Amino acid sequence: MKKKSYEKGSSNIIVAIVAVVVFIGIAVYATQGGNSAKNSNANTKTPASTSGEVAKQVAPDFSLEKLGGGTITLAEYRGRKPVVLDFWTTWCPNCKRDMPHLNAFYEKYKDKVEVIGIDMQENHSLVQKTISDWGITFPIALDVNGQASRAYGVRYTNFHILIDIDGNVVRAVPGDISESDITSLFNQN
Repeated sequence: MKKKSYEKGSSNIIVAIVAVVVFIGIAVYATQGGNSAKNSNANTKTPASTSGEVAKQVAPDFSLEKLGGGTITLAEYRGRKPVVLDFWTTWCPNCKRDMPHLNAFYEKYKDKVEVIGIDMQENHSLVQKTISDWGITFPIALDVNGQASRAYGVRYTNFHILIDIDGNVVRAVPGDISESDITSLFNQN
C-alpha cells in the first residue's frame, strides 16, 4: 500500500515539474515577444550568431531616438560608411570596460566607420549621465521598446553587429570588440 502511495506522489511531482517548466517557457516566450515583429521597422530578423560570421544579409533598418535629440536611422549610412552597432546597458560591467575602447576606435576611425551605441531599454536620464561619466562621444540610440534588439536577435549586452558600407551584416562580435574588427570593415577587398 505504501509503495503505491509513493509512486502516486512521484507521478504528481513529475506532472507538477513539467507544468512549471511549460509555464516558464510560455512566460519567457511572451516576454521576448515570440516571433512577433511588433514595434519593429525591420522586415527581417538577423540572427545574432555568436560564431561570428553570418551569411550576408541586408541589415534590418531602424529609426530610434538619439540621445541629445533627433533620430538615428540606420539606412542613412548605407553607401556612405560601414557601421558598428554596440548593444549595451548602463549596469553592464563588461560594457563599462569595453565602451571606452570602442570610443577610442571611433575617435581614430570616425571618418571611415560609424559607431552607434544602442542602449537597451533604459531611462533617458540614466543613459545621459552614464555616457557623460564614461566620456563616450559616439552617437547613442535609445531602444526603449527593444525594436532594434529584436530585429538583430540580440539577447544580451556588450554585443556588436558589424555592417558593411552596402548595408549588409558582416558578422556579430559578442563581448569586447577589437581594433581589427573595426578596420576589417574598411579594409575589405
